[in-house]
Amino acid sequence: MSVRVESASDMGPLERAYVEILAPSFPASELTPRSAFLAQARSGELVALVAWIDDVPCGVIVGERAGSTMLIAWLAVRADLRGRGVGSALLDAGKEEWMRSPDVELVLAELERPDMHVADEAFGDPRRRIRFYAGHGAAALDLPYYQPSITEGMPRVRGLILALVASRTTAATTATPRMLEAVEAAAVRSYLLETFGSPADADAETARIHTAAGAQEGIRLVALDDYREIPV
Repeated sequence: MSVRVESASDMGPLERAYVEILAPSFPASELTPRSAFLAQARSGELVALVAWIDDVPCGVIVGERAGSTMLIAWLAVRADLRGRGVGSALLDAGKEEWMRSPDVELVLAELERPDMHVADEAFGDPRRRIRFYAGHGAAALDLPYYQPSITEGMPRVRGLILALVASRTTAATTATPRMLEAVEAAAVRSYLLETFGSPADADAETARIHTAAGAQEGIRLVALDDYREIPV
């Protein structure tokens, strides 16, 4: 099976990937509606790479820029091709492309906690996802975290881990547990400000995230397998 990964600058292939891969792979509470998704891609808010087998899209990775970080907003592989290397090809290509930008300090990802989310035939298995990212050098930030409402009327998605996938400063999982370097911690705090807004305007749940990120001792990085140590 030969897989090629290409930047998705053309909206036609990206819309096809949205319909055939992203929409079946995520619940509505975790996926931006198609029209808004394509508008954000056109504006450059979202950047995507699509994996192809022959002329058929088989996977997609989408990054969202926030401050000096790139968040992996979505990574999905066609259900019948999971576990065959497509996800690895996409993640490797995404990290390589995004870390070439001198303005990107970190690549982050939102992962479901396996103790709070169950496996689903359509939406995947949180335990397998943890193993996948850990196998690619990712580690977990020791911060409480949730995904803000993806669109008006949708709930927050709780029970998530914010993971460090790549860092310009150092290898993501070097000697975990470890404290983030100052430049890494600054990038995380910048991401949180972009994502959740000012701590002055935060509700209690969001304030706990900002407080943890601003702790005097810094931000701790732990192995993904140790996610139970992270406060909910």
